[in-house]
Amino acid sequence: MLSLKKVLIGLTLITGVSSSYAIEMGGTLPDVSIPTKGELLLSKSKVTYKKWSSSSIQRGSPALIFHMAARMSSDKIIAPLRERLEKEDFTPGSFQSISVVNIDDALWGTSGLVSSEMEKNKRAHPEAILVADDGGRGRQAWQLKERGVAVMLLDAKGEICYLKEGSLSSDDVNTIIDLLNAEIARGASN
Repeated sequence: MLSLKKVLIGLTLITGVSSSYAIEMGGTLPDVSIPTKGELLLSKSKVTYKKWSSSSIQRGSPALIFHMAARMSSDKIIAPLRERLEKEDFTPGSFQSISVVNIDDALWGTSGLVSSEMEKNKRAHPEAILVADDGGRGRQAWQLKERGVAVMLLDAKGEICYLKEGSLSSDDVNTIIDLLNAEIARGASN
C-alpha cells in the first residue's frame, strides 16, 4: 500500500507543483514567537536575551530581514549584501535590520560558538536586531528551507516587497539596495 507521502511526492514530480511558502510577495509575515533565547539586548557591554516576536517589527519604516541557518555557508551567502549595506552608509534609523539566526540548524556542538559570535556582532552593531532562534520556529512558521538563507524586505506597511531564498547574485544585491533606497525615500516623503 502506498503511503500518502509517496503519493504526494509522486504528484509533485508529475505536476511540477510543490508546496507553497507561508510568505509571498505582497503578503505579510506570519507571526512567529521565539520565547527562549530570542532578541539579543546590549546594556553597556553585557548581552542578555528577551523573547522576540515578528509582531514587534515596527510599521512606518522598511525592515530588511535575514533568516539564516547558523552555519558558515550562511555568512558567505549574505556577505556581499552586508558589505554593500556598509558601503551605502545609510542614515541610522532609516530602516530596521533584523537577523534571525536559526541556532537549531547549527552543526552539532557549535551552538555555543554561534551564540558567542552573535554577541560579538551585537556589540559591533548595537542598532541591529539580532534574534537567536533556538527552536527553528522562524523557519517553520515561514516555511523556509533547512540549512538555508532567506532575505526579505518589508515596506513601511509591513508588506513583503522582496523575497529571495538561497544564494544572492550581484543583481539580487543591487535590487535589494535599490528597493531599500526607494522604500526609505517613500517613508521620508510621507
